[in-house]
Amino acid sequence: MLKRNITIAYILAFSKNTWFWLGIWIFYYLRFTDYAGIGIIETILILTMTLAEIPTGAIADLFGKKKTLIIAFTLETVGAFIMATAPNFQMLALSVFVMCVGGAFYSGTIDALIFDTLKESGEEGTYDRKISNTNTLSLIAPAICSILGGFMYKINPTLPFYGNAFGYMIGLIASFFLIEPHIDSIKFSFRNFVSQTGQGLKELFKNLDIKKQTILLLSIGFFVVIASEMLDSFLGFEFGFSAEQLGILWSAVFIISALASQLTPFINRLFKGNLSIIFIGILIVITFLFSPWMGLIMGGLSLVFRSSLEAISGNLASIAINQNTDSKFRATTISTFNMIKNIPYVLSAYFIGSLSDKISAKTTAMYLGILLLGFILAQLIFSRKTLRDRQYKAT
Repeated sequence: MLKRNITIAYILAFSKNTWFWLGIWIFYYLRFTDYAGIGIIETILILTMTLAEIPTGAIADLFGKKKTLIIAFTLETVGAFIMATAPNFQMLALSVFVMCVGGAFYSGTIDALIFDTLKESGEEGTYDRKISNTNTLSLIAPAICSILGGFMYKINPTLPFYGNAFGYMIGLIASFFLIEPHIDSIKFSFRNFVSQTGQGLKELFKNLDIKKQTILLLSIGFFVVIASEMLDSFLGFEFGFSAEQLGILWSAVFIISALASQLTPFINRLFKGNLSIIFIGILIVITFLFSPWMGLIMGGLSLVFRSSLEAISGNLASIAINQNTDSKFRATTISTFNMIKNIPYVLSAYFIGSLSDKISAKTTAMYLGILLLGFILAQLIFSRKTLRDRQYKAT
C-alpha cells in the first residue's frame, strides 16, 4: 500500500507544473501593469518563496508530509483561481503570494515523502531513479502545457490560468490518497517547531565532509538559480531568437531537460561522492564562459545543454541531502537548503539586470562562469589540503 505514494508523487509532480501560462504570462500581466509592476510581482514571488522555505519544511516534518502537500495544493488551487479572475493589479499580486506560499509547502516535502516511503519499504537505494522520474515529469508538464497555453490564450486570456488551477486541483485530490510514512515522527508543539527550524541548518553543516558538500552544492545552486530565473531569458533575446522562436526553444528545453534528468543515476554511479557534483559544475561553467562568442544556433544549444545540467544538478543535490539527513529533519533540511540557495538571487537580481544592460547578458554570463569556476577550484584545493592533513595525522 505504501508504494502507491510513488505513483501519486509522479501525479503531483506533473500537476504542480501544469503551467499553461508559461509562454504568455507576461502578456497577461501587462493587462494590469507595466514592466515596473511586473518587477514588483517578481520581487514578491522570490521573497515569499525564500522566506517561507524553512518554516514550511519544519511543518512538513512535524505535521506530516501528506497534510503539508494537501495544504500546498489547496493554496496553489486557490491562488490560481484568484489569478484567473483577478480584476486588478492588487488581486494579481495576491494570487502570486498565495501560490508562492503553496509552492514553499510543496518544495522539499515531495522529495522527503519519496525518500521516507522508500526507506520504510527498504528500497532507499532506488531513490536516485525515483527522483529522476519525478523531475522528468515536472519538466515534461510545462513543455506540453506551454504549447497548449498559447492556443488557449488566443481563445480567452484567462483560460491558461484556469487550466493551471484545474491541474492543481487534480494534485489536491491525489494528495488525499497518500499514506503517511511512519519514520521518526515528532509530535507538533511550538517548541518543537522552533527547534526543528534550527535543526535544518545544523543538518547541512553537521560535520566537515557534509559541510564541504553543502558549500559545493550551494555554490553551483546560486548560479543555477540566477541563470534559470533571469539570465537565460536575457541570453535567448541576445542570441537573436524571436518571440515565436523562444516559445519553441523553451518547450524544447523542458523536453530535453526531462530526458537528461534520467541520466542522474548513471552519473551518480559513474562519479562517486562529490565528483559527480563537480563534473556537472564544470560543464555549467563551460556553458557560461563561451556565451559572448555564441550566435543563434550555438547559443540555443548552450541554453538547452545548461538547462539539462541544471536538472541533473538538482537531482544530485536532492540525493546528497536525503542520504545525509535524518528522516525527522529531512523536509526542513531540504527547505533550508532551497532558501539559502535563493538568497543570492534576491540580493543580486537588480545588479545582474543592470550589469546586463551595461555590458550585455552574454558578457555577464562569462563573468558568472569565471566566478563559479573560482568557487569550484577553491573548494577542490581546500578538499585536497584537508585530505593531506588527515593522512598526515593518521601517520
